[in-house]
Amino acid sequence: MKQAQFEATYAPLWSEIDTLLAKRAEGREALPEQYRRLCQCLALAGQRGYSPQLVSYLHGLVARCHHALYGVAAERPTVLLQWLRADLPRRVRAEWKLLLLVLLCLLGPAVAIGLLVWHDSHNAFMFASPEELTRMHQMYSPSSMKTGRGGSEGDLQMFGHYIWNNVSIGFRTFASGIFGGVPALLSVLFNGMKMGVVAAWLSLDPATRTNFWSFVVTHSSFELTGLVLSGMAGVRLGLALVQPGRLGRRRALQEASIQMYPVVAGAALLTVLAAFFEAFWSASSLAPAVKYSVGAVCWALVFLFFACAGRGKGVHATR
Repeated sequence: MKQAQFEATYAPLWSEIDTLLAKRAEGREALPEQYRRLCQCLALAGQRGYSPQLVSYLHGLVARCHHALYGVAAERPTVLLQWLRADLPRRVRAEWKLLLLVLLCLLGPAVAIGLLVWHDSHNAFMFASPEELTRMHQMYSPSSMKTGRGGSEGDLQMFGHYIWNNVSIGFRTFASGIFGGVPALLSVLFNGMKMGVVAAWLSLDPATRTNFWSFVVTHSSFELTGLVLSGMAGVRLGLALVQPGRLGRRRALQEASIQMYPVVAGAALLTVLAAFFEAFWSASSLAPAVKYSVGAVCWALVFLFFACAGRGKGVHATR
C-alpha cells in the first residue's frame, strides 16, 4: 500500500483519536480500542518505510494516547525501566539522520582541528588562548600532585561540580535548538573544536599524553553521548518550528517535545553518570592500562545499548 492510500484509509481514525483526546476522561470509552489500532498503524508505517514526517506524527499521537490511558502507571519504576531500556534507544535509532548530523558536527571539527594542531602546535593558538593551553598542560603534567582536573581529593565536591558543568552544557545545547536548531549544532561544533584542540595539544607532549587519555577515556563515553543526544533533541525542536508539516507550529513543537523527552532525559542521566566516573574513577591513581580497559568496555556498552536495546517483540508497547 502506498503512503497516500495508507493516509487516506486511516486519516479518519487519527482524526477521531485526536477528538477523543480533547474530551474529558468520561468521554473516552472508545479510546483503548482506537489506541490498539493506532499502534498497528505506527508499526505498519515503520515497517513500510513511510516518510519520517508521518512516522513522527503517529509517534506523537501514540504518546498522547498512552499518557491519557496510562499516565499514572507510567510513573511506576518498572515502566520507567522499560522506558529507559527500550524507548530511549528506539527513539535514537529512529532519528538516525539527526544522529549522523550531530556526530558530524562534533567529530568533524575535533578531527580536523586536532590534525591541524598535531601538524603544527602553533595552530592551537588560533583556537585557544596561551593561558588556557598552559593551564591544561599543568593540570595533566606528571609533576603536578593531582591527576587530571580534580585529583582524587574532594571527590564528592568535584562530583557536584561535574554534574553542574556537564548537565548545564547539555541543557544549553538542547534549549538553544528551539531557534531553528542551528544554535544547538553550533554548540556541538564548538565543543568539538575545543575537544580537538585540547586533545591534540596534550597528546603532543609525552609527559601529558598518558595522564590526559587515561583520565578522559572512561567518562567521555557517557559525556559525549549525552552531548550528542542533547544536540539531537535540540535540532528536532528547531525543525518542528521550521518545518511543522501538517501541524501548526505550536502543535508540532508539542509533538516534538513528547518524542524527544526520552532522549533529553537519557542525555541528562548519561551526563550525571559521566560526572560520577569523572569524580570517583578518572582521577584515581589506578594504572592507565586499567583505565583504558574500563574505558573500552564503557564505549562498547554505550554502542551496543543504542544499537541493540529495544529490538524484538513489544516494540510499541510503551509508546
